[in-house]
Amino acid sequence: MKAWGNKKIIRSEDIPEQGFSPWSFDQFSGFSVQRPDRHLFEEPNLDELHPEAAVEAEATLAEVDNPSDSPVETLSEEDELAALRAAARAEGYQAGHAEGLEQGRAAGDAIGRENGYQEGMETGQTHGRSAAESDVVQFQALLSGVEIAVASYEEKMAKPILDIALAVARQVLRTAVQVEPDRILLVIREALNSLPDLQGNLKLELHPDDLALVKAMQATEALSGQWRLEPNPEIERGGCLMSSANVDLDLTITTRWQRIVEALGRSDVSLADNEPES
Repeated sequence: MKAWGNKKIIRSEDIPEQGFSPWSFDQFSGFSVQRPDRHLFEEPNLDELHPEAAVEAEATLAEVDNPSDSPVETLSEEDELAALRAAARAEGYQAGHAEGLEQGRAAGDAIGRENGYQEGMETGQTHGRSAAESDVVQFQALLSGVEIAVASYEEKMAKPILDIALAVARQVLRTAVQVEPDRILLVIREALNSLPDLQGNLKLELHPDDLALVKAMQATEALSGQWRLEPNPEIERGGCLMSSANVDLDLTITTRWQRIVEALGRSDVSLADNEPES
């Protein structure tokens, strides 16, 4: 019998019956080859084989149990490093891309919130200023209306109130002259104190009832200059006419009253009136 490689061919008479099981096509599935049972046949009883066949079978079974590694193409160290670098680069790229995407989203959200906040503040301030300006305009219009109403009321009430005040003042003045007839002395003293140096003799025209009071004052008080007293019944008590070379004063009650009335913006109220003119 010829040898096949380093293997010897086992003769059929050296194998007991039913020592092998036939191989079937159902051990393939699809396009991939499924590994058949690691032993295509039942292990023979080596004690029943011919000694040479038993040795050959034992060797064959040993090779089946411990098949030799088929030659595999191995990578060089440089190729392995390059592959590791490529894998690390890809992994780093993926991680960096994910982290950068997350940071970009976070930064975008922050910028969006900041821009939205600024826009909201500006819009709110604009609306607030517009509302405030509108309120100010309305308030100014209201205030102007109130001022007009108050001015109108004051204008309507001013004349009646002034008329009442003048009527009261006129009555008080008349009563004061009657109750205090020596008030003429106070009028003369105030006039002399306010006048500059008198030139020449002083002339006084006054009511005859006041003439005696003035003579008594002239006798008791040291008055400079010469006085000439002249009675005038047309002058109301409490008043007089004073004149000199450089002075001419009308201190009658009627004239003094008219000055007060004119100072108050009225010229239609006479001291002799019982009621103020409208």
